[in-house]
Amino acid sequence: MKNKVFKLATLSALIAVSAGCSNNTAVDYASNPTAAKLMTVSPESSQESVGNADFVLEIMHVNDVHSYIDPAKVSLKTPIGMVRVKVGGPEAIKTVINTRRKANPDLIFISAGDQITGNASNYDTFHGEADAALYGMYNTDFYVLGNHEFDHGGKAIATFMDFMKQKSPNSILLNSDLTVGPESPVKDTGTVESFKEIGGHNIAFYGVTTGKKIQASSSPDSDMVFKETIPTINELTAKNKDKAKIHVLVTHQGIIADRTNAPLLNDVDIIIGGDSHSLCGNFSDYGFKGECTYPMTRVNASGHKICIVQANEYGKIIGDLKVSFDKDGNVLKCEGSPFMPIWTDSAVLKDPKTRNQIPHQDVIKAVKDIIADPKSSFIEAEASSEATEAMNPYRQKIKEKYSYLGEAKEDLCTTRYPTDDCFVKNAPNPYGSETCTVFAQVYLDGTDADIFLGNSGMFRVDIEEGEFTDADLLAVTPFSNEIKELRMTGKEISQVLNQTIRYIQADPSSRDGGTPCGYGFTYAIQPGNNPVTDIKFVDRKGNQTVMNPNKTYKVLTTDYLLRGKDGFVLLKKKKAINLIGTDSDLIRKYLKNNGSLPKLPENIKTISSFRE
Repeated sequence: MKNKVFKLATLSALIAVSAGCSNNTAVDYASNPTAAKLMTVSPESSQESVGNADFVLEIMHVNDVHSYIDPAKVSLKTPIGMVRVKVGGPEAIKTVINTRRKANPDLIFISAGDQITGNASNYDTFHGEADAALYGMYNTDFYVLGNHEFDHGGKAIATFMDFMKQKSPNSILLNSDLTVGPESPVKDTGTVESFKEIGGHNIAFYGVTTGKKIQASSSPDSDMVFKETIPTINELTAKNKDKAKIHVLVTHQGIIADRTNAPLLNDVDIIIGGDSHSLCGNFSDYGFKGECTYPMTRVNASGHKICIVQANEYGKIIGDLKVSFDKDGNVLKCEGSPFMPIWTDSAVLKDPKTRNQIPHQDVIKAVKDIIADPKSSFIEAEASSEATEAMNPYRQKIKEKYSYLGEAKEDLCTTRYPTDDCFVKNAPNPYGSETCTVFAQVYLDGTDADIFLGNSGMFRVDIEEGEFTDADLLAVTPFSNEIKELRMTGKEISQVLNQTIRYIQADPSSRDGGTPCGYGFTYAIQPGNNPVTDIKFVDRKGNQTVMNPNKTYKVLTTDYLLRGKDGFVLLKKKKAINLIGTDSDLIRKYLKNNGSLPKLPENIKTISSFRE
């Protein structure tokens, strides 16, 4: 009887929420669109779908936060022009979580991997402590390890796990696929499965990471072994059928893998994903290129609906998934919304010509009009004293440690694959990473090398025109790659380019890191077994000639790629003859001597054309 009463109470509350009510008080959408959106199941929700349910589960989630403890920046398309705004961040995310937890105390909060690394000013200073404090402040229920947790091997994972126990002791690491040897520094590998009772329903949670990608692109210890996802999870859910009717899988494998795996999973009802940084939801009207709907609904191997979600990157977005189930634990409907909280006072017109002509209040109004659109997933960010108190000690130390370096003369896209959109310009960029091209010029400066050959994943975020600090540099280049010199023939360069693009085409999850970039060469991508064509050599003056297969070129690359990572297998056979320096130190030295980063060459596109 107790369970039945609880179910009815929960459903009644959610029905009221879907109608825009909280605590029996109607929310006036016109006066407070943010509160109204947070009190709505989804833009397409109906009382009917909730009313027919035996149970409704709400999960809020983030992924790929990568040690970001400040708001990020994006560009919005508005009627008065492109506007640059700060979005997300700990304060905004915490406020959204608190708002939903007041409406639904049974809310689950999940982080789907890559909690750490990616923002080196934080991670290199605190080694995961600040990140653990962040997830403790969020009262995180479950998390999984992503590929970047393995960047520094088992010792770094053990350090992060120790911080999680101190700062976020109630958070459970889900690990259904990783095993380690007896001598591993990782003594706590989490739990294979976890059960949580909500509203009289026992819910099973599992977690998997991206083993193949970790082996190819990260630095796992030799005794780390990853099980195959489909047989592992199907075996676990079959074993637990009598313990739970509802099964939730948290993954760090990318949106393509999640959609591919969904119809092969027998009993999984929900996939909370990460890794591919996918922007899911209705953002296209405002200049963003979304990769997927939110939520996605597929059919699992048992013929029942399965809900799939992901929430972009860097704490820009928090996903709010609400799934209704029938009495047998089968999904009736996947609903919800991703929310991008905007700090409206930060709004600035990108075009300097109109920036001084349009009053700031009009720019803010243009952003607030976007928030007021009932179909948009934007809400207004609100402060959280609890989040500020938790993060400010770390922010202050970072601010003291990392200083002004110089200027960026223009916005630079750090897109990792030709189909990606550039957030800083809010536009497509099919020509390769601009940041890679500009930084490659710096690495080549002062050497007699001909080419810098890098991978797009070594650069993490776009660069915004203006002041460029040490903290900005370490957000862009967080991995401390060593730049080394070697010799390669034109034939070998052609081979490694083809080898890498074939690797990417065979495994789409590698697109976010493996695409060749740099300076001194251009190439075209097409379908087929030899996907790279029209390879040209580019000299320091920008003159382009067909690359000579018999000529030996002086090439700079990274110690990471010399280990054959991200598909650059041929480089594993090459030996470096000279160490130039670390990537970030070379940038610092250049800025000290020149004051600003080089300009992006106007007529040189690393990827000259692209077809797939």
